[in-house]
Amino acid sequence: MTAAKKAKHAAQEPGVRTKLFIADETIGLGKINLLALLDEAGSISAAARQMGMSYRRAWFLLDSMQSGFRDPLFVTERGGSSKGGAKLTQLGKDLIHRYRAHVAIVDDQSADILSWMRAVQVDHNDD
Repeated sequence: MTAAKKAKHAAQEPGVRTKLFIADETIGLGKINLLALLDEAGSISAAARQMGMSYRRAWFLLDSMQSGFRDPLFVTERGGSSKGGAKLTQLGKDLIHRYRAHVAIVDDQSADILSWMRAVQVDHNDD
């Protein structure tokens, strides 16, 4: 097996991913990170650039996440002389905080099973 194929087939580290479901939407780490960057940067376009995605893609992700909530996660202002921007609401900030707290609990509770999985996982580098 070539080095490139070995790298491609290298075993992925065992892990746990947290995904929340609300209404018909899913919320995972990517959307939470985008929301947090929106809060830090104060704009959707700046948050999108920091994540290496287009404004359109970022808006789609934020809008789809928003559709699962009764109240807004963020508010936007149109451009112009004030340059516009976006700001998280308290609900948006609460979502980030609660998601991250939940992930910390899941990660802590998963340590034993993940350790076991590492020990029994096939090693594709032995080919």
